[in-house]
Amino acid sequence: MPLAEVLPGERCLVVRIALQDAKLRKHLEDLGIITGAALTALSYSDGNVIVRVCDSRIALNGDVARSIIVSKRSA
Repeated sequence: MPLAEVLPGERCLVVRIALQDAKLRKHLEDLGIITGAALTALSYSDGNVIVRVCDSRIALNGDVARSIIVSKRSA
């Protein structure tokens, strides 16, 4: 499922990043958003999402959030 569909407070694991833009993929990688990374959706606003990865909060626009494929993670 796309990250954009995860409910606030749910934890998930990144399964795949479906972006063609190598520069954007590298930027996400530098932020810790890589295959296997654990994320927690924190909030949504106007299609954008704020997630927690490691000890950081990161804001992603809706297009990027729809390109990050995740699976739900048990608590």
